[in-house]
Amino acid sequence: MKKHVQIFFTLLLIASLSSCRDDMQKQTLGSNYYLMGNKENPASIKVVHSNGENFEDVILGEIIDCNKDPKFILIHRKITDKAKAIFEETSLWEKQNKLADQYWIIDKSFDGINGPLNYNEYIARRKELQVSEGITIR
Repeated sequence: MKKHVQIFFTLLLIASLSSCRDDMQKQTLGSNYYLMGNKENPASIKVVHSNGENFEDVILGEIIDCNKDPKFILIHRKITDKAKAIFEETSLWEKQNKLADQYWIIDKSFDGINGPLNYNEYIARRKELQVSEGITIR
């Protein structure tokens, strides 16, 4: 009987871990960048970069909008209380917790991460990097 109980709880644990993974979504942005998170909890969404088997956090927080083309990834991120509660213990959050509304430009050709930027800095950097006007974010 004891063995049956152990098997039951092991199967229950495996099922619960599998369902947790189902909640986490991964959207490919190109050049080993991914938008990861849970659509029911947008504050937990983050951009990560993969270098083989490991994922490195790049941008933490509530991603408002994200768009990409073959060369660039554009991101609009907001700092919310919910996002702060999720990420505030990380050193990366401390570095990124500057502006309430943040814009980011990732140059995929050489892993160049530009941000956090305010809106005016974002527009200037877009022009400087010659980001196509066909790729936009709100």
